[in-house]
Amino acid sequence: MASALTRRRRTAISVAVAAALLSTGGVIGSMSIKSPAQALADSGPPKASLITAPVVERRMIKSIVFRGDFGTGRQTEITPTGAVAADGESGEGEGGGAGRLVVTKVLVNPGAKVGAARPLVEVSGRPVFALPGPLPSYRDLLPGRRGEDIAQLQDALAGLGLSRGGDPEGYFGAGTQRAVERLYRRMGYAAPVTGPRTEDAVTQARTALEEKQRQVDELVKGRTERPTPRPTADAGDARGAGGAGSAEGAEGAGSAGSAGSADTAGSAGAVDTSGSAGTSDSADTSGSSGSSGSSGSSGSSGSATSSDTADALRRARKELAAARVAYGEAVARDGVMIPMSEMVFAARLPARVTSLPLAVGDDVEGPVAVLTSGGPRLTGYLDPALKGRVTTGTRVEITSEALGTTATGTVGSVGAQVTPGDAKSRTKESGGAAGQARQDDAGTVNGGVPFLPVSVVPDKAWSEQLAGQNVMIKISSALTDGKVLAVPQAAMLTGADARTTVTVLAADGSERRVVVIAGVSADGMVQITPGGGERIAAGDRVVIGQ
Repeated sequence: MASALTRRRRTAISVAVAAALLSTGGVIGSMSIKSPAQALADSGPPKASLITAPVVERRMIKSIVFRGDFGTGRQTEITPTGAVAADGESGEGEGGGAGRLVVTKVLVNPGAKVGAARPLVEVSGRPVFALPGPLPSYRDLLPGRRGEDIAQLQDALAGLGLSRGGDPEGYFGAGTQRAVERLYRRMGYAAPVTGPRTEDAVTQARTALEEKQRQVDELVKGRTERPTPRPTADAGDARGAGGAGSAEGAEGAGSAGSAGSADTAGSAGAVDTSGSAGTSDSADTSGSSGSSGSSGSSGSSGSATSSDTADALRRARKELAAARVAYGEAVARDGVMIPMSEMVFAARLPARVTSLPLAVGDDVEGPVAVLTSGGPRLTGYLDPALKGRVTTGTRVEITSEALGTTATGTVGSVGAQVTPGDAKSRTKESGGAAGQARQDDAGTVNGGVPFLPVSVVPDKAWSEQLAGQNVMIKISSALTDGKVLAVPQAAMLTGADARTTVTVLAADGSERRVVVIAGVSADGMVQITPGGGERIAAGDRVVIGQ
């Protein structure tokens, strides 16, 4: 009984204690838990703290940053367009003759650097190669031709140690032919020639020349072998006849005058009754008349013949001279040549082989090789508002964010303003950098924003990996000769008294105002010089905000 009562008392006490604890906990919990509104109401602003920055000692440098693109260089496509000449059996140009164009050998690999007269591929057994020159190939280079492309060929040959001999500049003569023949021999191929057509022209011109020479020789020979008239003998005969007539006239036979001049002789005999006088007059007159008649008739005929011969000879000699000129021209147009299907001019060599589209056995219906000369070229897009701030020779730093690389160089040129999409600005000559910019899609260059094209010359050759990359260009120019004290622009305060001050925070937390003189500014920093009696040094901390 007592045991049961004791248990009930203990249970009641435990319940009472538990209820007291729960009540106490509820009271405490209600005091510590707050609603968001109450918490916001009970909160206050934190104690303000100062933001500081150090005073630095540095050289003040102004930086200009803009973007630029790397071009891939100038590309030259090599596309044979006709059968290739080989020893006059086939070929382009004067030789004529069509043949299948097929790749028979590939002699280089993509990415290889090739120089002048390095065979790249063989097309139908003939080499395809490049020579240096800015003027593009546009015709076969044939003997006897003149032009700037011939002069360019001669310069390229001279660069390889092959002289044009006595040929004038820009004329494809015998000396240039010999140089071309040696060039092909170095490459291991027979030099191409103009072919049967020019050979036939030389043969025909030679035949015509020989015929004209034969005609002249015959005329000269006939002129020297023809009998020469003898006027002295004819005059003597006439005088003899006249004398006989006069003698017969003196005897009363007037018919004798017919041997010379009968009328004159008879008259003379009849008039002059003196035999001696009649004889003398008749002889002289008849003789004179006979001589004049005989020599006059013979001289007139000989003069006409001689004149005709001289005219014919003059005509023949003119024709001979023309035949000689024609023969010389025919010879000049015959011989060694360079067909456009074998050689192209590349702006710069050595160049990189960027593409070999065809394989051995492929028919040639497009480029057989693509060369890129000059390597990557950088064109920067400078804001026109900065015109005059960037000049030739200014140092440049280039950063490729995509590749994580940097490079340095100098400004090569600054062109005139280019407005993307504007045909006038695209055709305006404004320097080498603009030329590269205009090669791109005019509507997308620099996002369509007008710019000044800036070319950059590298300190070292650009990495080939930069081709096609968009990069950051940074140009820095020094504004001070040496190091100066500088603080952030936010530290500068200007009071009502127009004095400029900065607030220096001491190590113990105290603040002091220092009067300074502001100098040049760059990249968010301002040069400062302490005012009279003021003290500030590198490493001090200045307040820039709170």
